[in-house]
Amino acid sequence: MHIVLTGATGFIGGRLAARLLAEGHAVRALVRRVQAPLPPGAERLVGALDDQDFLRGALAGADAVLHLAGRTKAFTSRGFFRVNEELTAALAEGVRRHAPEHAPLLYVSSQAAAGPGNAAPGVGEADQSAPVSQYGLSKLLGERAVQALAAARPVAVARPAMVYGPGDTAFVPLYRCMRTGFLPASGPVGQRFSIVHVDDLVDGLCLALAWLAAGKTAAADGGSVLHFAGPQSFVWEDYAAAFGLALGRRVRVLRAPSWALLAAALGNTLCAGLGLPTSHLTLDKRREALAEGWLLDCARTRAVLGWTPSRGLEQGASETLTWCREKGLLSE
Repeated sequence: MHIVLTGATGFIGGRLAARLLAEGHAVRALVRRVQAPLPPGAERLVGALDDQDFLRGALAGADAVLHLAGRTKAFTSRGFFRVNEELTAALAEGVRRHAPEHAPLLYVSSQAAAGPGNAAPGVGEADQSAPVSQYGLSKLLGERAVQALAAARPVAVARPAMVYGPGDTAFVPLYRCMRTGFLPASGPVGQRFSIVHVDDLVDGLCLALAWLAAGKTAAADGGSVLHFAGPQSFVWEDYAAAFGLALGRRVRVLRAPSWALLAAALGNTLCAGLGLPTSHLTLDKRREALAEGWLLDCARTRAVLGWTPSRGLEQGASETLTWCREKGLLSE
């Protein structure tokens, strides 16, 4: 298939692009910069998602469109809504106007769009969404822009839980902390969350693409929602134990009180305004961090796609830290 892909320069998108190319698909990556790194073999098209003239050529002849590009960190709500809602809506409009009628659209959203869930098995695919952050709301509005096309072509929304694995640099500061024997954690004691290895997620997205291309979803679905979470859920102590095993040392969990998270988030906001380096902790992320739990139920998705996530946290932690060492991110 000829697949148009956004977000191919990112953690998940790069992994997905490499898999699609290995399976013999042609990948056309829509990027904003000429120098953006891409997997070998991917075609590079430089342009903006709100430029319909660009999309006319970019989407011509596409057999499928996968939209992964998005913004996960911003210090203003406008930063989220501009990218996650407005540019997603512009791409959806481009697909409606310029992509072949048979071409499905798969949008990779986030568990944040569904909202938190602390009661097992978690928030299900059919449950009403209740995001607690501006990021989650912006992704939910992006979902609705995509689902508006469901009467005319196959579309689906993929909501992964927290994604980790080789290739991700966002959690490297946590890994460095754990190397010293401590894991700073937020949220209430007993906060349980779902997590998914990037390769399990890529497996699921490939299955979702094939499912859509085969016409298995119907307009009556209103744009199917698919959830992707790993084989187990965890508390932070489990996470610390798995990464501690891979690091060869005991890792203790240190819980940050809510006031400390607030102070750190305000400090990051000030640094951002001054043009100084910042971490991923923002006021918006603090809202997510203080939720009772982030459990995601993917039973329907597993049944529909025949998807079985198989990578446990101990295996994933070992693979992730090995990659970090190879890249010099965890020098001993």
